Amino acid sequence: MMKMLDLLRLLLLILFVSIGLVHAQNAYFPSSGTVTFERKFHVQNYLKRNYLNKPDLDTWERLSVDNAVKNGPVEMLTHHTLKFYDRETLFETIQEDYPANYRNVTRYNPTLTDSKTYINFKEQEFFKLLPFGDEQLLMKDSLPAVKWKYTDEYRHIAGYDCRRANGIIQDSIYVVAFFAGQIPISGGPELIHGLPGLILGISVPSLNINMFATKVEITNTPVYNVLTKKKKVVPESKTAIIKKLKETVYDWMEDKDFKKRLQSILF
Repeated sequence: MMKMLDLLRLLLLILFVSIGLVHAQNAYFPSSGTVTFERKFHVQNYLKRNYLNKPDLDTWERLSVDNAVKNGPVEMLTHHTLKFYDRETLFETIQEDYPANYRNVTRYNPTLTDSKTYINFKEQEFFKLLPFGDEQLLMKDSLPAVKWKYTDEYRHIAGYDCRRANGIIQDSIYVVAFFAGQIPISGGPELIHGLPGLILGISVPSLNINMFATKVEITNTPVYNVLTKKKKVVPESKTAIIKKLKETVYDWMEDKDFKKRLQSILF
C-alpha cells in the first residue's frame, strides 16, 4: 500500500513539474509595444511650495502666482506615449487641446511637456529634443546614471504586476518607480531607466508629478531616433546646450535658480 502511495506521489510530482515547464515555455515576454501614460502635475501644491514661500518674490510675481492658485486648476493632466522596440525607446507628448485655465499656469510647469526623448540602450546614449523659442535644440549624450534601491512593495498597473524601487536621478532628485519584470526593457518615461523591467509608474515628490501607465499595447513597430524634420537642427552635447541655454533663454537667472531649472529640463 505504501509503495502504491509513494508511486502516486511521484507521478503527481512529475505531472506538476511538467505543467510548470509548459507554462514557463509559453510565458510571453514582449519586447516591443506602446505604453500610454497619464501625467498629473499638482499645480497648486507646487506653486505654494516653490513660489509663495519665497521671501524675495516680487509684487508682480506674487500677484501672478496668487491668481494661478485661485483661478487655475488644482492639477494638470497631460498624456504621453513610450514606444519600445528591442533595446530602444521613444517618449513623447500626445498633442491635445487643453482647457483655457491650463494656459495661465503652463509657465510654472517644472518639466517640458513638449520635448521628445529617444534612448538607445545598446549604445548607452540618448537624444532629447527641446523647444528653443521658435526653434529647437537636439541634445545627444551618454545615459545619466540612476541609483536604485529595491523594495518589497508591488502595485498592479495597466495589467502588469510592478515592483517598487526608489531612485536618485541627477544626484539629488528622489523618484519612486514601479517596473514590470514581464517586459524586459530597461527604460521608462523621459530619462528614467536602469531597472530590470519597463517602468510603468513614477512619482517625483519634489516636482509634484505622478505618471502612471493607463494602457500597454503590444506591437512590432521599430523605434527611430529622428526627432525632428528640421534639417538645421543638429545634435549637440549636453555641455554645449547647457551653455547655450545659460547665455540666452536663462541669462537673467542666478546660478542657483538656473541649476534647478536645468534639473527639470534634463528630467
